[in-house]
Amino acid sequence: MRPVRAVVVAFGGLVMLSTSAVAQRADDSFKWYLGAQAGVLGFETPSQTRGWAPTVGGQLLVMAKRTGLLVSIDEAFGSNEVTGYGDVTANGSIREVLFDRIRRYSATLTAYPVKGSTQPYFGLGFGLMQVVDPKPQGVFTSPIQARLAGNLASTKSTDGFIAAVAGIQFRAGRMVAFGQAQLSSSAQSGHLLRGAGQAITGGLRFSLGGAKEGLHGGGY
Repeated sequence: MRPVRAVVVAFGGLVMLSTSAVAQRADDSFKWYLGAQAGVLGFETPSQTRGWAPTVGGQLLVMAKRTGLLVSIDEAFGSNEVTGYGDVTANGSIREVLFDRIRRYSATLTAYPVKGSTQPYFGLGFGLMQVVDPKPQGVFTSPIQARLAGNLASTKSTDGFIAAVAGIQFRAGRMVAFGQAQLSSSAQSGHLLRGAGQAITGGLRFSLGGAKEGLHGGGY
């Protein structure tokens, strides 16, 4: 649980930073935001119970008036995580696989029901979760068998998911501090990951300017 505790402490620091700044009530409609995030990813495999790995990544947010599109990518870093898949040529008919990283790509439609410097938000989206560079273990009778095992592990390494997101953000000028939780649907049966995914992240976004060009006449 140490990674979870570290994220809570870091998010608390972001909250203190944003609330101590002088909040500006500028309208954030139709703007681009580029951000960086860090947190933890909860995952489970057929060979081990749920664990947590630290993550880092980036995101792009396009804001409308009370809705937005959030696109993000992040990577979780483990150490010799164990999984496996059914293989009649392996000992016990299970081919053990080791990996160190999990990568996630996601796109989420978000809604912001409250205007102001502090905004809760909710979202629903989809994405891909990938075990990066899985390494099949065990004894192979030939290089061809080893290569086939690697190819099979790769085909079982990626799952699509649907995800729900809930978070809160704090605006101070062009900077936005945020924290959010994401719950994603379960991986496909027989793949390298198992069960639902969970993620807790926090970070900073910075305004890149307007996402919509307006026409302004006299008197505006």
